[in-house]
Amino acid sequence: MMKMEVDAGPSTSSVKSTQPADLYSDLHRFIAGASGRIDIDPPVLAHLALSLLKNLLAARDAVLEYFCSLFDAAVAHYVKQIEKDVSSKSLTQEEATISEIHNVLCNYVSCNTESWAPIISTWSLELLGVLSSKYASRVATSSLNETLHLWMSCRATRTLIDLNTQCLTCLMHSNTDACINALLDTSVLHSPHFDWVVAHVGSAFPHTVINRVLSCGLKDFCQNQQGTKAPKINSVVGILGHLAGSHLADIRTALLELFQWSMEDTPTNDKMVVLQRVATVPYLLQLANLSTTLLEALSTDVVHSLDCGVLRKVCQYATDWCSYLGGRHKLQELVVHLVLNCNTGGEHIFKLFLDAAQDPYKPLSNNSWEILELVLREMSQKLRMRSRPLPLLSCVHQNISSLQPLLLSDQPLRTHTIVALLTQLGWQDWNLVASSLTYLLLHATSDTQLAALIQLVESHNGTRSLNKAVSLSLTSSHPSFGNSQHQLWFNMEKLLKWEMSNKQLYNVAVTAVRDNMCTVARALTFSSSMAVSHAISTVIERTLTSQPRALQIQTSLWCTHAVLHYFFYTLEHDDGMSKLRGCRTACKLLSWLCSTQAAARPAALRTLVEAVLESSHSTLFGSVAPGNISGNPPPISLLQENLKQTSGTAMAQKHLSVFHAGVIGYGLRTPPDQCQLPEATIRSNTRLLVSAVTACCQDSNQLALDAVTNLALLLVELLSPDVMYNGLPWPEEDFCKVTVERDLYIAKRLRSAPVVWSLLRVVASHRPALCYCSVLLRASAAVTVGRWLAAAQQGKGPGEDTALVDRTVTLLEIMSLGQLLPPPLSSIALAVPHLPPQQVVLLLRECVWNYMRDHVPSPALFSRDPSGVMWRDPALSRPPKQYTETFRVILQRNIGKMGQLYAQLFIFSPTEP
Repeated sequence: MMKMEVDAGPSTSSVKSTQPADLYSDLHRFIAGASGRIDIDPPVLAHLALSLLKNLLAARDAVLEYFCSLFDAAVAHYVKQIEKDVSSKSLTQEEATISEIHNVLCNYVSCNTESWAPIISTWSLELLGVLSSKYASRVATSSLNETLHLWMSCRATRTLIDLNTQCLTCLMHSNTDACINALLDTSVLHSPHFDWVVAHVGSAFPHTVINRVLSCGLKDFCQNQQGTKAPKINSVVGILGHLAGSHLADIRTALLELFQWSMEDTPTNDKMVVLQRVATVPYLLQLANLSTTLLEALSTDVVHSLDCGVLRKVCQYATDWCSYLGGRHKLQELVVHLVLNCNTGGEHIFKLFLDAAQDPYKPLSNNSWEILELVLREMSQKLRMRSRPLPLLSCVHQNISSLQPLLLSDQPLRTHTIVALLTQLGWQDWNLVASSLTYLLLHATSDTQLAALIQLVESHNGTRSLNKAVSLSLTSSHPSFGNSQHQLWFNMEKLLKWEMSNKQLYNVAVTAVRDNMCTVARALTFSSSMAVSHAISTVIERTLTSQPRALQIQTSLWCTHAVLHYFFYTLEHDDGMSKLRGCRTACKLLSWLCSTQAAARPAALRTLVEAVLESSHSTLFGSVAPGNISGNPPPISLLQENLKQTSGTAMAQKHLSVFHAGVIGYGLRTPPDQCQLPEATIRSNTRLLVSAVTACCQDSNQLALDAVTNLALLLVELLSPDVMYNGLPWPEEDFCKVTVERDLYIAKRLRSAPVVWSLLRVVASHRPALCYCSVLLRASAAVTVGRWLAAAQQGKGPGEDTALVDRTVTLLEIMSLGQLLPPPLSSIALAVPHLPPQQVVLLLRECVWNYMRDHVPSPALFSRDPSGVMWRDPALSRPPKQYTETFRVILQRNIGKMGQLYAQLFIFSPTEP
């Protein structure tokens, strides 16, 4: 009984005849295996299918349909690899089965062309059309050549193309109508996805010529072993050059197929075939050396088909190639020459050499590393000689973005090689180095990757390139770039840290950031991330404090504005130690900016004070937001309202002062929204604000009196409604009837913004600046007297109105701190919480107001002591008895509670000046 026998060889497989009984058994097994009812190994099932295809005509459609499913699965697997951006370096069982089918079907066509060629050609074309249309949406291609290259890289589709080509070749001198009709029909059904097949096999005769020309040239090259002196090699180059104008894709395919044929592991007894396979690569190298078109074809298709697995096979033939090219040295020279003249695929060549240089197969890694060194050395020499531009550098220059990710590799060989390549490119265009530095700044995530940046900076024009890189990075780090913006500032912070430790860069990073300080300040101003803001502020701090040289006025003002924005942003969005560190950094920057640039100090002080009084930031310090102070509707004309009631305006018959409790036409005023922040947070924010104001006023670690005076004048400017009555003297108490409206306005501002009292304490602690705030103190004192009078009329007891007591004590403490009230008047604040309202009114009128009225709070009252501090000597400024007697009598009347204070002020201390 005869069985099906399939030869193991991929090119000599054959199927013998089978007895009818065996055909029935094979058909039953095939149907069960193909339908999944029984488990049969794919190679065995393929053997059964091939046997049925050969011997059972009725099973032909079923077998071809099964082959369609095999090819469909192979293409699906390939497309999945493309989507995941992975590549398989080993031959899968599926691909082995397809290879077996390919070999057997080619054998059928060769043995019985008239019977098998039309069937196999039609089937392969229809299947190619179905597969191309089915997977067109899953593979993104932009051109016909790209589509052709994509599908030719797939073993399944390449196998189908090879089958069709075989059919066309065999029928070239007989009947090709059936194959051509199938090609056209399929093209109509599946266009435009089938265009790549039409482009590949559209002209059978030119394709055959190309293959035959290459084959004849290879045979001649192999037989003569004369390299470029082979008799027919120049003719081969001429013919292919002529066909390249309209059939360059066919030439590329033919070259690729020829190379792949030479790399096949098919055992053969034909010595000529063995010699031709060995000579194929030297032959292709010589063709590329003689023709730039063929070099472009090789670097486009053949080079992209290479990987370390293929190169391991190549190394096995390297010794035999030397006899064709004149020795190992000549072979290396030729390879280096071709690499330097590649105008396409240069980036892939470098990646291939880098992969091969780290392959565990030592012959491959050693040779690859040696050629890579020779390429870099030859490139450097040609650049020094200023010879013609190298095509490889031009190619890499255009595709540098594909090599830049290698700068982030954790393998030193890759990093050093790309840095060396970029250094060479930098001599032609230094902007390319800046672009690569930008890539590292935006994407480096480890110290090793930043070390590549340092190496690149030190090897090529560091200051200029890094300046441009920082500028490009700031332009590229828009919020839409996501994590790149974060990484940029963390990397800059780390570079500056290294530079401050005197380890690297020689102040290159400091100079780069300083030259782009305006852009850095804008980035800090518009940053929406707390972590990024902290990093930017640290970069600015390390940059500015490392050099005492002042910034330009415009840059300084930009930085001041950015730091103040960062200060308030930190107060509003951060907490804990991070908040304290951020505010400390802001204070340090404000101190540096205000001390080095005169224009920055008034700008910073004004921005700070206006922010806490007139912006939404005021709520951070317990203030009522400006929009919530009144909550009133738009103003309405009182005249128009009166005209609604009468035909004329009723004029008043005597002088009247009317204080409305509401809004005409709207009823009572709505109370303002209260601050929702906890008291602890408000106190913390206030302390940090005082630190920022103090930093703005500092000059050589001491507060500048002029700066504090400017702060005092600024408070008066922003709190006082007009310039009238803003002088230093305190008038008679009756004069307050004239200024009652402005006094109430100032008191209301102080009440809605309690942070002002903290600023007044800063002013009071640096005498005599508080004198310039006399109008604020006077208005607050006048309103306070009125409040205490109202409390007395209401019969309130001592300390019952805690808010009024607190405001009174705060006012008196600030006046005492600024030495506007000398002892013992400076101690009135200690007695106020324990006294009834009537006595508090007496103290404020008879002691405080009368003393301030008769002793104008003038800076002339203060003198500078030997330590340089402005001071008012208490021994010389003790008030006369007329201003203290009321205080003494009131303490006597409350001796039970105030005995200790009375003794301290009037017994153990003199009572007269």
